[in-house]
Amino acid sequence: MKKILSFTTVLFPFILSAAQAQPAAQAKSQSITVRLQSDYTPALQKAADQGNADAEAKVGFGYFRGKTLPHDYAKGIFWLQKAADQGHSDAETLLGNAYQQGVGLPKNQEKAIFWYQKAADQGNLDAQTLLGAAYHMGQGVPKNDQKAIFWLQKAADQAFPQAQNFLGEVYETGDPAVRNIEKAISWYQKAAEGNSVTAQAHLGMAYHEGTKLPKNYEKSTFWFKKAALQGDDQGQFFYGLACLKGEGVAKNPREAVSWFQKAADQGNLQAATRLGLAYASGEGVPASKEKAVFWLKKAAGQGEPNAQRILSMMR
Repeated sequence: MKKILSFTTVLFPFILSAAQAQPAAQAKSQSITVRLQSDYTPALQKAADQGNADAEAKVGFGYFRGKTLPHDYAKGIFWLQKAADQGHSDAETLLGNAYQQGVGLPKNQEKAIFWYQKAADQGNLDAQTLLGAAYHMGQGVPKNDQKAIFWLQKAADQAFPQAQNFLGEVYETGDPAVRNIEKAISWYQKAAEGNSVTAQAHLGMAYHEGTKLPKNYEKSTFWFKKAALQGDDQGQFFYGLACLKGEGVAKNPREAVSWFQKAADQGNLQAATRLGLAYASGEGVPASKEKAVFWLKKAAGQGEPNAQRILSMMR
């Protein structure tokens, strides 16, 4: 598995998904989604109307998420802009992300960087992470892994799991001058222990493949399960595979199928293929050619070569 962080859907999905709370002991490294969660009340709106920047940011975030307020990007941008204009670093970061994703605003990478930089200069960990990611990917700025490491290191040193994981990515996949697999694994380990689902999947694969770390199925399965329990489709697929083969865990085809199903429901094509095979063979689930063909076609139709091959053999 080569799971590079997506700038918009994995690293920083706060605009489009619910917040994931972190333990109180990690308050310093909490993300914007935690800091700006707030029930919408008349008092909050009154404070925003009176120009309180924190209230403006919370109201704007509420409109973006559509949980405590109606989903309305235009109103979200209105309130975030007001807070950002007062130097509220979370609002600046959210505004930058809106430009980066093209959500509620025309996509504009340069404007995204402008707002990330303002927030990062204030010590905002999310913004430092996003700015580092932008330098690594060359989005809105020339690609520069040295600058990526500079900004990611700032947030990573404050136990921010997203930054720690992305720093691992840079050390693993960056320019040859910065590549260092030992540092990559070290940062993945820190991020995984901080509950970064992507880092957990990275570690699981490193132990499973045995190329970056000594092969150890017990450890690989431990981390895959951690990721799976957080809803990560790759973690679900690989933990299901471990259950199917009995690698690092007792062999349990029925358990394997349940995890394949969870991952396939999220669009994981490898899991859909395995689910189709399970229905075809009756391993872990009652045999059903109809269901086998359904899942195999679903994967094959999106270009999964194993599913295409198996389907051609079934005809």
